[in-house]
Amino acid sequence: MHSKKVILCIGTLDSKGPELQYVKNLINGKENYQALVMDVGCLAEAYFDADITAEEVAVAAGTTIEEVRAISEAGPATRIMTTGARKIVKELYESGAFSGVISIGGGTGSGIAAAVLQELPIGFPKFMLSSQKIVQAGIRKYVGTKDIVIMPSIADIAGLNRLTVDSLQKAVGAITGMMDTMIPESYEKPLVFMTMTGLSTGCGLTVKSLLEDKGFEVGVFHTIGVGGETFEELVKSYPVKGVIELGMNEIGNELFGGLASAGPHRLEAAGEIGIPQIITPGCIDILNFLSPETLPERYTNRMICYHNPQATLPRVNADELRLIAGTISEKLNRARGKVKFLIPLRGFSSIDCEGNDFYDPVANNAFIDTLKNSLRKDIQILMIDANINDSIFSESVVNEFLKILTADIES
Repeated sequence: MHSKKVILCIGTLDSKGPELQYVKNLINGKENYQALVMDVGCLAEAYFDADITAEEVAVAAGTTIEEVRAISEAGPATRIMTTGARKIVKELYESGAFSGVISIGGGTGSGIAAAVLQELPIGFPKFMLSSQKIVQAGIRKYVGTKDIVIMPSIADIAGLNRLTVDSLQKAVGAITGMMDTMIPESYEKPLVFMTMTGLSTGCGLTVKSLLEDKGFEVGVFHTIGVGGETFEELVKSYPVKGVIELGMNEIGNELFGGLASAGPHRLEAAGEIGIPQIITPGCIDILNFLSPETLPERYTNRMICYHNPQATLPRVNADELRLIAGTISEKLNRARGKVKFLIPLRGFSSIDCEGNDFYDPVANNAFIDTLKNSLRKDIQILMIDANINDSIFSESVVNEFLKILTADIES
Protein backbone atom coordinates (compact mmCIF):
# COMPACT_ATOMS: atom_id res chain seq x y z
CA MET A 1 0.00 0.00 0.00
CA HIS A 2 1.33 3.41 -0.98
CA SER A 3 1.86 6.00 1.77
CA LYS A 4 -0.23 9.13 1.54
CA LYS A 5 1.14 12.39 0.18
CA VAL A 6 1.28 14.97 2.96
CA ILE A 7 0.23 18.56 2.24
CA LEU A 8 1.40 21.19 4.72
CA CYS A 9 -1.47 23.64 5.35
CA ILE A 10 -0.43 27.04 6.73
CA GLY A 11 -2.85 29.57 8.16
CA THR A 12 -4.01 31.57 11.14
CA LEU A 13 -6.38 29.37 13.10
CA ASP A 14 -7.51 32.30 15.24
CA SER A 15 -9.00 34.14 12.23
CA LYS A 16 -9.29 31.52 9.45
CA GLY A 17 -10.15 28.46 11.54
CA PRO A 18 -13.35 27.25 9.82
CA GLU A 19 -11.80 27.76 6.39
CA LEU A 20 -8.65 25.82 7.27
CA GLN A 21 -10.68 23.04 8.82
CA TYR A 22 -12.66 22.83 5.59
CA VAL A 23 -9.40 22.58 3.63
CA LYS A 24 -8.09 19.92 6.01
CA ASN A 25 -11.25 17.87 5.59
CA LEU A 26 -11.11 18.19 1.80
CA ILE A 27 -7.52 16.94 1.73
CA ASN A 28 -8.07 14.12 4.18
CA GLY A 29 -11.13 13.07 2.20
CA LYS A 30 -8.94 12.30 -0.80
CA GLU A 31 -7.69 8.73 -0.93
CA ASN A 32 -3.99 9.45 -1.33
CA TYR A 33 -3.61 12.67 0.65
CA GLN A 34 -3.19 13.80 4.25
CA ALA A 35 -3.20 17.31 5.73
CA LEU A 36 -0.55 18.58 8.13
CA VAL A 37 -1.82 21.84 9.64
CA MET A 38 0.48 24.59 10.94
CA ASP A 39 -1.06 27.44 12.96
CA VAL A 40 0.70 30.80 12.59
CA GLY A 41 -2.04 32.82 14.29
CA CYS A 42 -0.80 35.25 16.92
CA LEU A 43 -3.97 37.00 18.13
CA ALA A 44 -6.15 34.50 19.98
CA GLU A 45 -6.87 30.83 20.65
CA ALA A 46 -6.99 28.43 17.72
CA TYR A 47 -10.33 27.36 16.27
CA PHE A 48 -9.15 23.72 16.36
CA ASP A 49 -6.02 21.86 17.40
CA ALA A 50 -3.32 22.10 14.76
CA ASP A 51 -0.66 19.47 14.13
CA ILE A 52 1.91 22.22 14.61
CA THR A 53 0.53 24.72 17.10
CA ALA A 54 1.07 28.46 17.33
CA GLU A 55 2.86 27.80 20.62
CA GLU A 56 5.36 25.53 18.84
CA VAL A 57 5.92 28.19 16.18
CA ALA A 58 6.55 30.85 18.81
CA VAL A 59 8.93 28.57 20.74
CA ALA A 60 10.87 27.90 17.53
CA ALA A 61 11.38 31.66 17.31
CA GLY A 62 12.70 31.77 20.88
CA THR A 63 9.64 33.03 22.75
CA THR A 64 6.13 31.93 23.80
CA ILE A 65 2.75 32.49 22.22
CA GLU A 66 1.64 34.41 25.34
CA GLU A 67 4.49 36.85 24.86
CA VAL A 68 3.64 37.21 21.18
CA ARG A 69 -0.02 37.90 21.91
CA ALA A 70 0.98 40.53 24.45
CA ILE A 71 2.66 42.59 21.72
CA SER A 72 0.37 45.47 20.82
CA GLU A 73 1.62 45.91 17.25
CA ALA A 74 0.88 43.32 14.56
CA GLY A 75 4.17 43.86 12.71
CA PRO A 76 6.60 42.66 15.41
CA ALA A 77 4.33 39.75 16.34
CA THR A 78 4.09 38.67 12.71
CA ARG A 79 7.86 38.78 12.30
CA ILE A 80 8.29 36.47 15.28
CA MET A 81 5.81 33.95 13.91
CA THR A 82 7.45 34.16 10.49
CA THR A 83 10.84 33.33 12.01
CA GLY A 84 9.47 30.33 13.87
CA ALA A 85 7.45 29.06 10.91
CA ARG A 86 10.42 29.26 8.54
CA LYS A 87 12.61 27.33 10.96
CA ILE A 88 10.05 24.55 11.46
CA VAL A 89 9.19 24.24 7.77
CA LYS A 90 12.86 24.06 6.80
CA GLU A 91 13.38 21.17 9.22
CA LEU A 92 10.21 19.43 8.01
CA TYR A 93 11.22 19.81 4.38
CA GLU A 94 14.72 18.48 4.97
CA SER A 95 13.26 15.42 6.69
CA GLY A 96 10.82 14.82 3.81
CA ALA A 97 7.77 15.30 6.04
CA PHE A 98 5.57 16.84 3.32
CA SER A 99 5.33 16.87 -0.46
CA GLY A 100 3.42 20.10 -1.12
CA VAL A 101 2.23 23.18 0.72
CA ILE A 102 -0.90 25.31 0.65
CA SER A 103 -1.66 28.49 2.58
CA ILE A 104 -4.99 30.18 3.22
CA GLY A 105 -5.01 33.74 4.46
CA GLY A 106 -5.59 37.45 4.33
CA GLY A 107 -2.82 40.02 4.40
CA THR A 108 -1.10 38.87 7.60
CA GLY A 109 -1.40 35.14 7.04
CA SER A 110 -0.30 35.45 3.42
CA GLY A 111 2.70 37.54 4.45
CA ILE A 112 3.88 34.86 6.87
CA ALA A 113 3.17 32.06 4.42
CA ALA A 114 4.92 33.82 1.54
CA ALA A 115 8.13 34.14 3.56
CA VAL A 116 7.92 30.43 4.38
CA LEU A 117 7.14 29.32 0.82
CA GLN A 118 10.04 31.34 -0.56
CA GLU A 119 12.37 29.09 1.46
CA LEU A 120 11.26 26.04 -0.55
CA PRO A 121 13.02 25.14 -3.81
CA ILE A 122 11.75 25.82 -7.30
CA GLY A 123 9.72 22.87 -8.56
CA PHE A 124 8.30 22.03 -5.15
CA PRO A 125 4.47 22.45 -5.23
CA LYS A 126 3.40 25.59 -3.38
CA PHE A 127 0.03 27.33 -3.58
CA MET A 128 -1.43 30.39 -1.88
CA LEU A 129 -5.10 31.31 -1.67
CA SER A 130 -5.23 34.89 -0.50
CA SER A 131 -7.62 37.80 -0.27
CA GLN A 132 -7.66 40.54 -2.89
CA LYS A 133 -5.31 42.53 -0.61
CA ILE A 134 -2.38 40.62 -2.05
CA VAL A 135 -3.19 41.89 -5.54
CA GLN A 136 -3.45 45.46 -4.30
CA ALA A 137 -0.16 45.18 -2.41
CA GLY A 138 1.72 43.75 -5.39
CA ILE A 139 2.39 40.08 -5.98
CA ARG A 140 6.15 40.31 -6.55
CA LYS A 141 7.07 40.63 -2.87
CA TYR A 142 4.99 37.56 -2.03
CA VAL A 143 6.49 35.43 -4.82
CA GLY A 144 10.09 36.67 -4.82
CA THR A 145 12.17 34.50 -7.13
CA LYS A 146 10.15 31.34 -6.54
CA ASP A 147 7.38 29.56 -8.45
CA ILE A 148 4.62 30.20 -5.94
CA VAL A 149 1.15 29.92 -7.45
CA ILE A 150 -1.22 32.58 -6.10
CA MET A 151 -4.99 32.61 -6.51
CA PRO A 152 -6.87 35.65 -5.17
CA SER A 153 -10.15 34.77 -3.50
CA ILE A 154 -13.06 36.67 -5.04
CA ALA A 155 -14.71 37.27 -1.67
CA ASP A 156 -12.73 37.86 1.50
CA ILE A 157 -11.84 34.63 3.26
CA ALA A 158 -14.21 35.28 6.13
CA GLY A 159 -16.51 32.35 6.78
CA LEU A 160 -17.88 29.57 4.60
CA ASN A 161 -20.27 30.63 1.88
CA ARG A 162 -20.78 29.71 -1.76
CA LEU A 163 -18.01 32.09 -2.85
CA THR A 164 -15.35 31.10 -0.34
CA VAL A 165 -16.21 27.40 -0.55
CA ASP A 166 -15.73 27.54 -4.32
CA SER A 167 -12.30 29.18 -3.85
CA LEU A 168 -11.26 26.67 -1.17
CA GLN A 169 -12.28 23.71 -3.31
CA LYS A 170 -10.36 25.04 -6.29
CA ALA A 171 -7.30 25.73 -4.11
CA VAL A 172 -7.21 22.14 -2.85
CA GLY A 173 -7.79 20.87 -6.38
CA ALA A 174 -4.89 23.01 -7.60
CA ILE A 175 -2.33 21.80 -5.04
CA THR A 176 -3.29 18.13 -5.41
CA GLY A 177 -3.26 18.53 -9.19
CA MET A 178 0.24 19.97 -9.04
CA MET A 179 1.39 17.05 -6.92
CA ASP A 180 -0.33 14.44 -9.10
CA THR A 181 1.54 15.66 -12.17
CA MET A 182 5.01 15.50 -10.60
CA ILE A 183 6.82 12.84 -12.63
CA PRO A 184 10.55 12.48 -11.92
CA GLU A 185 12.61 13.07 -15.05
CA SER A 186 16.26 12.50 -15.73
CA TYR A 187 18.14 15.19 -17.61
CA GLU A 188 21.27 14.22 -19.49
CA LYS A 189 21.86 17.27 -21.70
CA PRO A 190 24.32 19.90 -20.45
CA LEU A 191 22.46 22.93 -19.06
CA VAL A 192 23.12 26.50 -20.19
CA PHE A 193 21.56 29.61 -18.65
CA MET A 194 20.93 32.61 -20.91
CA THR A 195 19.51 36.08 -20.26
CA MET A 196 17.75 38.34 -22.75
CA THR A 197 14.98 40.93 -23.11
CA GLY A 198 12.49 41.62 -25.86
CA LEU A 199 15.09 43.88 -27.50
CA SER A 200 17.60 41.02 -27.83
CA THR A 201 15.12 38.22 -28.46
CA GLY A 202 16.25 37.80 -32.08
CA CYS A 203 19.76 36.95 -30.91
CA GLY A 204 18.53 34.90 -27.97
CA LEU A 205 16.22 32.64 -29.93
CA THR A 206 18.88 31.99 -32.57
CA VAL A 207 21.51 31.20 -29.92
CA LYS A 208 19.04 28.92 -28.14
CA SER A 209 18.20 27.05 -31.34
CA LEU A 210 21.85 26.62 -32.34
CA LEU A 211 22.80 25.33 -28.89
CA GLU A 212 19.86 22.93 -28.78
CA ASP A 213 20.92 21.57 -32.16
CA LYS A 214 24.29 20.84 -30.57
CA GLY A 215 22.72 18.92 -27.69
CA PHE A 216 22.41 21.59 -25.00
CA GLU A 217 19.42 22.40 -22.80
CA VAL A 218 18.91 26.18 -22.51
CA GLY A 219 17.13 27.96 -19.65
CA VAL A 220 16.18 31.55 -20.56
CA PHE A 221 15.64 34.41 -18.09
CA HIS A 222 13.94 37.70 -19.00
CA THR A 223 15.91 40.55 -17.44
CA ILE A 224 13.18 42.73 -15.97
CA GLY A 225 14.44 42.64 -12.37
CA VAL A 226 12.98 39.49 -10.90
CA GLY A 227 14.33 37.58 -13.92
CA GLY A 228 17.90 38.54 -13.09
CA GLU A 229 17.36 37.84 -9.39
CA THR A 230 16.08 34.36 -10.21
CA PHE A 231 18.94 33.79 -12.64
CA GLU A 232 21.55 34.66 -10.02
CA GLU A 233 19.89 32.43 -7.43
CA LEU A 234 19.49 29.41 -9.69
CA VAL A 235 23.06 29.61 -11.01
CA LYS A 236 24.10 28.69 -7.47
CA SER A 237 21.86 25.61 -7.22
CA TYR A 238 21.65 24.11 -10.71
CA PRO A 239 24.42 22.20 -12.56
CA VAL A 240 25.00 24.99 -15.08
CA LYS A 241 27.79 24.37 -17.61
CA GLY A 242 27.94 27.93 -18.87
CA VAL A 243 26.22 31.32 -18.94
CA ILE A 244 25.38 33.62 -21.85
CA GLU A 245 24.35 37.21 -21.06
CA LEU A 246 22.25 38.96 -23.73
CA GLY A 247 20.26 41.09 -21.26
CA MET A 248 22.39 43.40 -19.13
CA ASN A 249 19.92 46.26 -18.69
CA GLU A 250 19.41 45.41 -15.02
CA ILE A 251 22.87 46.82 -14.22
CA GLY A 252 21.92 50.30 -15.39
CA ASN A 253 18.52 50.04 -13.76
CA GLU A 254 20.19 49.38 -10.41
CA LEU A 255 22.61 52.28 -10.87
CA PHE A 256 20.15 54.88 -12.15
CA GLY A 257 16.82 54.11 -10.50
CA GLY A 258 15.08 52.12 -13.22
CA LEU A 259 12.28 49.71 -12.41
CA ALA A 260 14.08 46.59 -13.66
CA SER A 261 16.81 46.36 -11.06
CA ALA A 262 17.90 42.89 -9.99
CA GLY A 263 19.73 44.27 -6.96
CA PRO A 264 23.40 45.06 -6.33
CA HIS A 265 24.66 41.50 -6.85
CA ARG A 266 23.65 40.99 -10.45
CA LEU A 267 26.42 39.46 -12.62
CA GLU A 268 28.23 37.92 -9.65
CA ALA A 269 27.06 34.33 -9.01
CA ALA A 270 28.59 32.67 -12.09
CA GLY A 271 31.90 34.42 -11.48
CA GLU A 272 32.01 33.41 -7.84
CA ILE A 273 31.39 29.76 -8.70
CA GLY A 274 33.74 29.75 -11.69
CA ILE A 275 31.18 29.00 -14.41
CA PRO A 276 32.31 29.98 -17.96
CA GLN A 277 30.62 33.16 -19.19
CA ILE A 278 29.94 34.83 -22.52
CA ILE A 279 29.05 38.46 -21.82
CA THR A 280 27.57 41.01 -24.23
CA PRO A 281 26.31 44.58 -23.72
CA GLY A 282 22.83 43.39 -24.64
CA CYS A 283 20.21 46.08 -23.96
CA ILE A 284 22.44 48.24 -21.74
CA ASP A 285 21.32 51.16 -23.91
CA ILE A 286 17.96 51.38 -22.09
CA LEU A 287 16.45 51.87 -18.67
CA ASN A 288 13.11 50.24 -17.85
CA PHE A 289 10.01 52.04 -16.59
CA LEU A 290 6.36 51.05 -16.79
CA SER A 291 3.63 53.36 -18.11
CA PRO A 292 4.79 56.83 -19.22
CA GLU A 293 3.75 58.45 -15.93
CA THR A 294 6.33 56.29 -14.09
CA LEU A 295 9.17 57.98 -15.99
CA PRO A 296 11.08 60.38 -13.70
CA GLU A 297 11.26 63.97 -14.90
CA ARG A 298 15.06 63.76 -15.24
CA TYR A 299 14.61 61.38 -18.18
CA THR A 300 11.83 63.17 -20.05
CA ASN A 301 14.27 65.00 -22.35
CA ARG A 302 15.86 61.74 -23.51
CA MET A 303 15.16 59.72 -26.60
CA ILE A 304 12.36 57.42 -25.38
CA CYS A 305 11.02 54.17 -26.78
CA TYR A 306 7.39 53.42 -25.88
CA HIS A 307 7.82 49.69 -26.34
CA ASN A 308 4.33 48.86 -25.06
CA PRO A 309 1.84 50.50 -22.63
CA GLN A 310 3.82 49.14 -19.66
CA ALA A 311 7.34 49.57 -21.06
CA THR A 312 8.73 53.11 -21.31
CA LEU A 313 12.44 52.97 -22.16
CA PRO A 314 14.69 56.07 -22.03
CA ARG A 315 18.06 55.95 -23.84
CA VAL A 316 21.16 55.70 -21.65
CA ASN A 317 23.77 58.39 -22.32
CA ALA A 318 27.56 58.24 -22.61
CA ASP A 319 28.34 59.17 -19.00
CA GLU A 320 25.95 56.52 -17.73
CA LEU A 321 27.43 53.93 -20.07
CA ARG A 322 30.90 54.67 -18.71
CA LEU A 323 29.67 53.94 -15.20
CA ILE A 324 27.91 50.78 -16.40
CA ALA A 325 31.14 49.64 -18.07
CA GLY A 326 33.11 50.25 -14.89
CA THR A 327 30.57 48.36 -12.79
CA ILE A 328 30.50 45.40 -15.18
CA SER A 329 34.30 45.33 -15.30
CA GLU A 330 34.58 45.36 -11.51
CA LYS A 331 32.28 42.33 -11.27
CA LEU A 332 33.88 40.37 -14.12
CA ASN A 333 37.40 41.10 -12.85
CA ARG A 334 36.53 39.02 -9.76
CA ALA A 335 35.32 36.05 -11.83
CA ARG A 336 37.06 32.76 -11.12
CA GLY A 337 35.99 31.10 -14.37
CA LYS A 338 36.72 31.87 -18.01
CA VAL A 339 35.06 34.99 -19.47
CA LYS A 340 34.77 36.41 -22.99
CA PHE A 341 33.13 39.72 -23.86
CA LEU A 342 31.50 40.04 -27.32
CA ILE A 343 30.53 43.51 -28.53
CA PRO A 344 28.13 44.12 -31.46
CA LEU A 345 29.51 47.30 -33.00
CA ARG A 346 26.27 48.16 -34.86
CA GLY A 347 24.07 48.36 -31.80
CA PHE A 348 23.34 46.78 -28.44
CA SER A 349 19.58 46.21 -28.97
CA SER A 350 16.92 45.99 -31.68
CA ILE A 351 16.19 49.73 -31.39
CA ASP A 352 19.89 50.69 -31.18
CA CYS A 353 20.44 50.16 -34.89
CA GLU A 354 21.39 52.24 -37.92
CA GLY A 355 18.48 54.31 -39.20
CA ASN A 356 16.77 54.44 -35.79
CA ASP A 357 16.85 57.57 -33.63
CA PHE A 358 17.96 55.39 -30.71
CA TYR A 359 21.21 54.56 -32.51
CA ASP A 360 24.06 56.32 -30.72
CA PRO A 361 27.51 54.96 -31.61
CA VAL A 362 29.22 57.80 -29.73
CA ALA A 363 27.60 56.77 -26.45
CA ASN A 364 28.26 53.11 -27.20
CA ASN A 365 31.92 53.86 -27.86
CA ALA A 366 32.14 55.49 -24.43
CA PHE A 367 31.11 52.13 -23.00
CA ILE A 368 33.56 50.22 -25.18
CA ASP A 369 36.52 52.48 -24.38
CA THR A 370 35.85 52.33 -20.64
CA LEU A 371 35.47 48.56 -20.79
CA LYS A 372 38.81 48.17 -22.59
CA ASN A 373 40.55 50.25 -19.94
CA SER A 374 38.83 48.62 -16.96
CA LEU A 375 38.50 44.94 -17.79
CA ARG A 376 41.11 42.44 -16.64
CA LYS A 377 43.64 41.97 -19.44
CA ASP A 378 43.19 38.20 -19.70
CA ILE A 379 39.45 38.65 -20.44
CA GLN A 380 39.22 38.70 -24.23
CA ILE A 381 37.07 41.38 -25.90
CA LEU A 382 35.83 40.52 -29.41
CA MET A 383 34.38 43.18 -31.71
CA ILE A 384 31.72 41.95 -34.14
CA ASP A 385 30.66 44.22 -37.02
CA ALA A 386 26.94 43.58 -36.54
CA ASN A 387 23.88 44.50 -34.53
CA ILE A 388 23.20 42.22 -31.57
CA ASN A 389 20.25 40.62 -33.39
CA ASP A 390 22.11 39.92 -36.64
CA SER A 391 22.75 36.25 -37.38
CA ILE A 392 26.50 36.77 -37.60
CA PHE A 393 26.55 37.96 -34.00
CA SER A 394 24.38 35.08 -32.77
CA GLU A 395 26.67 32.61 -34.51
CA SER A 396 29.71 34.29 -32.99
CA VAL A 397 28.18 33.97 -29.51
CA VAL A 398 27.65 30.24 -30.01
CA ASN A 399 31.10 29.65 -31.52
CA GLU A 400 32.87 31.51 -28.71
CA PHE A 401 30.73 29.76 -26.12
CA LEU A 402 31.75 26.34 -27.46
CA LYS A 403 35.40 27.44 -27.43
CA ILE A 404 35.23 28.66 -23.85
CA LEU A 405 33.56 25.45 -22.72
CA THR A 406 36.24 23.36 -24.42
CA ALA A 407 38.99 25.47 -22.87
CA ASP A 408 37.36 25.11 -19.45
CA ILE A 409 37.24 21.31 -19.78
CA GLU A 410 40.85 21.11 -20.99
CA SER A 411 42.07 23.25 -18.10
